[in-house]
Amino acid sequence: MLKYLFLPMLLLTLGFSPANAAPDDPAGAVTSVEGTQVTLTVTGAMPTWARKGGYVSAFTAEGKLVVRGAKIVKVDGNILTVTSPKAKELKVGKAYKLAKARVTEGC
Repeated sequence: MLKYLFLPMLLLTLGFSPANAAPDDPAGAVTSVEGTQVTLTVTGAMPTWARKGGYVSAFTAEGKLVVRGAKIVKVDGNILTVTSPKAKELKVGKAYKLAKARVTEGC
């Protein structure tokens, strides 16, 4: 009985979960920054987690975290509109790797 509990707990502890197995993280180019609002054009398919009310993080090509916990306020086709107090950190025309974020990451 213990062996049936040990393996799943070990895999979850090491980070091998179904959510990590097939990442759905696209790239997005910044098209505009106005105050705390940023418009991103997603290249490729829109991820399944990108919904109004969700949260997103932006990383540089080198993997440096630029913005975390930006709230998605609008999804229109392949365009995401997000708000974040650190919107000024994003540069217009530059592409960032986008990833799903948790609610508490923006605090």
